[in-house]
Amino acid sequence: MNQLSVQSRADYGSITNNVPSLVRIAGRKRPFRLYWLKPYTLERLTDVWLERDMASAQIREAEDVAKDMLKEPYFAFKEAALAILNDYWKIRLFYPLYWRFLARRYSEEQIAPVVLECKKKLPLAAHYEIMAYSKDMRTDMVKMTKMEAEQYQAELLSVQKRLSSKTSPLMGILGGALGGGSATGGTGASSPAPK
Repeated sequence: MNQLSVQSRADYGSITNNVPSLVRIAGRKRPFRLYWLKPYTLERLTDVWLERDMASAQIREAEDVAKDMLKEPYFAFKEAALAILNDYWKIRLFYPLYWRFLARRYSEEQIAPVVLECKKKLPLAAHYEIMAYSKDMRTDMVKMTKMEAEQYQAELLSVQKRLSSKTSPLMGILGGALGGGSATGGTGASSPAPK
């Protein structure tokens, strides 16, 4: 079996221990510390995107790209402020002032590395894993019909009969595990096969 690379193990440790990424930008002495994004931060990022999409939909009706750019010139700064604050109370208290502070102090080119690193800090692997596991729990999914279930059970029984026709100790155990009897026709308890 192949072992994980050193970089993969380091990335895994970064995720599990919530190690911050240090993002240095021109014009700032200390780097920004970006942690893995919390659910409230993701909700607020979604809200910022929805506001932008709604404004863009109104602009598209007028078909003026220049107005679209002027409608939301601070979009990158709002994203960066949410990524830097990344906490419910910090966002509630400081977000309206902090994104304006970033917009006055830095240019979009300077703040771009913060937004790019924010993209890397999304907990998508856990999200996709949960979605895959919860797919079977949905009630709106089409389940097996009675006829399909009977057909599936008949296929299992035919496999069991084929396996029970062979006389080996392994087939006796497998036949009992597949649902009913052992290879010797018992009650499902594993018994030694005839020699």
